[in-house]
Amino acid sequence: MRDYLSLAYRGLKRQPLRSFLTVFAIVVAMGAIFVLVSLTQGLKDTVVTELSKLGTNRIIVVPGTVLGVNVGGDYLTEEDLRAVEGVPGVRYVLGLQRSALTLEWGGEEKPVVVSGVDPEAFEKSYQSLLGAYIEEGRSLEAIDRSRHVALLGYSVAHGLFEKNIHVGNTVRIGGVPFRVVGIMKRTYSPLDSFVLIPERAYKELVPGESKYVRILALTAEGTDVEEVKERIERRLKSLHGGVEDFTVLTSQQAFQRAVNIINLVSAFLIVIAVISLVIGSLGIMNTVYMNVVERTREIGIMKAVGATGRQIGGLFVLEAGILGVLGGVFGTILGTAAVLVAQFIIRGFLDTYTAYLSPLLYGAVVLVSFLVGVVAGYLPARSAVRLDPVEALRR
Repeated sequence: MRDYLSLAYRGLKRQPLRSFLTVFAIVVAMGAIFVLVSLTQGLKDTVVTELSKLGTNRIIVVPGTVLGVNVGGDYLTEEDLRAVEGVPGVRYVLGLQRSALTLEWGGEEKPVVVSGVDPEAFEKSYQSLLGAYIEEGRSLEAIDRSRHVALLGYSVAHGLFEKNIHVGNTVRIGGVPFRVVGIMKRTYSPLDSFVLIPERAYKELVPGESKYVRILALTAEGTDVEEVKERIERRLKSLHGGVEDFTVLTSQQAFQRAVNIINLVSAFLIVIAVISLVIGSLGIMNTVYMNVVERTREIGIMKAVGATGRQIGGLFVLEAGILGVLGGVFGTILGTAAVLVAQFIIRGFLDTYTAYLSPLLYGAVVLVSFLVGVVAGYLPARSAVRLDPVEALRR
């Protein structure tokens, strides 16, 4: 084996630039695959962890369909909300209305998403339904029903304006003054960019009937979530005249859909990286073919002194495997550096994020690199085996 490695090393060393460029192509391809798998798996783990904190007894109702078949309405109504509230097994219900309005503070004006909620229902359910917690001040409460008060998402209070907003400050939403009564902790969700106000004040800013973009329900303890979900579907379908222009999801289904989306995106990106790997493998094949051509006389001498076809073929396959392994090793090194930089950047937005870096991933990348090299070297090695020793010695 030592002789094999020595001969393979000398063969690759004859054309260092060619060998370097071949390895570089594999480094880029395997590094890209390493980075994509590490980041997307880390994102998947983080999303599942964060969503699982909300529990499994939540039900989400949205207008239309989510990655579904039919296209429904663009909002849910007050009647839909009351229908969900009346379903047996439902403990709390929270409807979310949403509009883009301007927020004025400190001489600056910024567009924000303003959501109108029933303050009493919100006070009872915001932790369990939204996974939200208060960082400063308090939540919206029943006493706020007729007041112009606001609860700010973390990103709205911190960083949206040059000067941070605090509890007790008065801001203007759509030109109307609102007193800030609370600021939520960071949730790493769209909720961080929301401004929540009582439903009555919201209707002053956005006149008309209630238009809910989402209805959230929390099931009572001891109830079957799937059964409650089916009851909600039946009641809403009956209310909508038999038309299923809405989607009802349990939190478990929402988790799975989020994971499926991440898997779909990561698969698409990995396919692109695999294409570059195929191109890199063609580089290995070309390099080994060139080595065979340049060493034709050497192959003839080896056959003349008794080397078998298996030994000669194995030598060139080993050279290809070495090129693959070198590409895999350096690809993981550069990939790790890229992943750590990306993780640092992502943690600026999602500080619970941790990239997936495991011995299994490192080993898999290097093993795949070796196998790619071996497969790419097979055809050139076979051509070396088939060389006639007499013809080879004449060249």
